[in-house]
Amino acid sequence: MNKYLRITEFVWLGMAAIAAITTIYMFIIGAKENGIFCLMITLFCAVMWNMRRMFNRRIKRDAAKREAESKK
Repeated sequence: MNKYLRITEFVWLGMAAIAAITTIYMFIIGAKENGIFCLMITLFCAVMWNMRRMFNRRIKRDAAKREAESKK
């Protein structure tokens, strides 16, 4: 399960990076409307990556807490 959660975190990070590169490219070639759309996608991917990252940390912390309680 942890492996799946970690993979999804990196998928969102990769999508954010690709979207950021596409955004920069769109602004360089002068397609401002497309650049703004790509910027919104970049921000969405970044927010989803951050949410996934916080979720993964919370799951790890809860699992460690349950493990410590079960050893008592």
